[in-house]
This record gives sequence, C-alpha cells and structure tokens, in this order.
Amino acid sequence: MAILENPLLKKLIEFARADSALNLAVKDEMLTKNVQRIIGFEFVTILVNLLMIAILSFGFHPTSATEAWWSNHIVMLHSLSAAIVMLMCFITLYGKRKDYGLANSKIVQNIFFFYILAFGIALVTVDQAITSNITPFLLVCTIMGVFILNRPIDAFFQYLAAYILFFIAIGQYQIEPAVLTSNRLNGLVFVVIGIFATTIIWYSERNSILQKQKILEQQKKLESAAYYDDLTGLINRRKWIELLKEEYERMKRYHHLSSMLLLDIDNFKGINDQYGHPAGDRILQEIATLVKNELRICDRIGRWGGEEFIILLVETPIKNGIAVAEKIKNEIEEMSIQIESHLIKVTISIGVASLDCEKDFSTSYKKADQALYLAKNNGRNRVEFIQ
Repeated sequence: MAILENPLLKKLIEFARADSALNLAVKDEMLTKNVQRIIGFEFVTILVNLLMIAILSFGFHPTSATEAWWSNHIVMLHSLSAAIVMLMCFITLYGKRKDYGLANSKIVQNIFFFYILAFGIALVTVDQAITSNITPFLLVCTIMGVFILNRPIDAFFQYLAAYILFFIAIGQYQIEPAVLTSNRLNGLVFVVIGIFATTIIWYSERNSILQKQKILEQQKKLESAAYYDDLTGLINRRKWIELLKEEYERMKRYHHLSSMLLLDIDNFKGINDQYGHPAGDRILQEIATLVKNELRICDRIGRWGGEEFIILLVETPIKNGIAVAEKIKNEIEEMSIQIESHLIKVTISIGVASLDCEKDFSTSYKKADQALYLAKNNGRNRVEFIQ
C-alpha cells in the first residue's frame, strides 16, 4: 500500500487513466481509418507479391543449388502471401459492405498487422541462405509503424511477439555467430523504430481527431444557440422558417397538402403575475414536451415567441390538422402542473391554416393568426381555422 502512496506512481496512474480515456474517445474513428488503409495496402501487397513472383520466375536464373532453393522458397512465400492477402482483402471488403462492426474491424487489423510482420520475418529467414541482409524486416517494421494506427501498448506487445519470432527464425539458416548476433541486434533496433513510429503517428492522429471533435462540438453549440430555444429545447423562429421553406419545395414537387398550427397559452400573463415567472417557464416547458410527444417525427414544432408555439404538420390536409389541434388542446386541458404547493391548470387556443406553396409564408401565417384571433375572441380554449 505504501507503494501506491508514492506521488510519482500516482501521477503515472492518473496519466495512464487519462491517456486511456482519450484513446477510447478516438477508438472508433481510428479503426475506421485503419480499415480504409488496410484495403489499399492489401491491393499493393498483392501487386508486389505478383511482381516478385514474375521477376523470380521469368527474370532470374540461378547459378547454384543454393540460389535455386532460395528463389523457389521466395516464390513460394510470395505465392502464399498473395493467396492469404486476397482472402483477407475479400473478408475486409465483405465486412465493410455488410457493416459487421468495429469489433470485427479490430480483429482484421490485428491479424493483418501481425501477418505482415510475420511475412517480413519469413522473407528475412529465407534470405539468410544467400545474404545476411535483413532489410525486409526493417521495411515491414517501419511501414506498419507508420501505416497502421495502433495504440502504443498494443503495438509494443505485437512487436515484442514479432521480435521473439524473428530472433528464433533467423537462427535457422544464419550459422555465422557474429552475423547472427548483428542481425538480432539490428532486428531489435528495427522493432524499436516501429514502436517509436507507431507512438508518434498514433498521438499525432489522436490529437488531430480530438481537435476535430472539439470543433464539431463547438459548431453544435453555436448551432444550438442559433437555432434552438434555451428554455424549451424547441427550434426557434429562424430554424422553423428554414424547415418550412424546405417543406414548400416538397409540396411543389410532390403536390401534397400540409397545415400550420399557431398555439397560444390562454391568460399566460395572469399565470406569471399570480405564480411568478419561474412557474411560467415551467409551464412553457411542460407544454412544449407534451405537444412534441403528440406529433410525428416528420412534423416540426417551434417556439414562435413569448407564449406562442407554431407547428408544421407535414402532408396533412387542414381537416386532419384540425383533428390534431383538437387532440392537443384536449391533452393540455386535462394536464395539471404541480409547482410547489400549487396545482396549475392551463388551456390553449389554436389557429389552423392550410399552407399554400404558391404563395409566400406570410399569407398562410396571416390566416393562422386570424384563426387564433377568432379562438381568443370566441372564449379561448378553442380551435379555429381559416381555409
């Protein structure tokens, strides 16, 4: 327990937790990017495999049994690689088309990552028959470090497993102790380079994604401030008119009818005067929630101003619009709002008008406003309409 109280250890644990949380925040986007990169890299790998097979089969003429053995085994490795990568390419493309999810993408990524490292090790192992060069291992360590977006901790264990395999495999054909030791040390350096490259690329890409996410969040906040009413959460007048214009275009194209409802809370000023403005705010919120729940997803309700709400009923003739208005009026009439020790009952008046896509919005709005005026004059808690 004393160890856990160490300030440095505490800071390291806090850093690890914070780092893990940030990695989790970008995990899905990283995997999506990896799938796209893997698909491209798979095609390149297949082309390289086929090119090497063609060169060694038709352009290389061995002068000894050792060269012939080397050539045959390299061709065999590239042939096997081409077949495996073709299968992986099919699985990746099929999975992407079927949208099998990011969990499967993670599996594909890990298999591909380790396969390429293993392929590089196999090439280097066979190469030891004619050369001490281990360039293929350097290439795959560097390329995978730069190419695949991998969490540093995952990359560490993957590269560690690859190095253990490299350490064992290279000793099968390299019999010169000094060369073998040199290659193993160089291989360790290549693995460190791969881990280092992976770490740099991961954190660079993570910072980029987090920055984009922050910008998107700020844009959403700005949009919310510009288009949504803070109190009720409904869209405001500006946004509602934008959506109405879109509906006008749909009405012109598909020749359907839509309706508009203008709602006003009866005696709202009296409620504010009697119970206070916080009570009035609560009533606005409750009515907004109730009405929104009564509407379809395609319908649009906005706060028009003060105690007024406005509703766009998509593909709804005025007869059906009146029925919707009556239902809303009745639901609100039956509603009781508990505020402290008071049980407040409210009613609304509604004006209904049909939308005319051949005329501007003000024409339809004027009709709805006139209908609302009729409802108020005829005793409130009513629905009136003007065709």
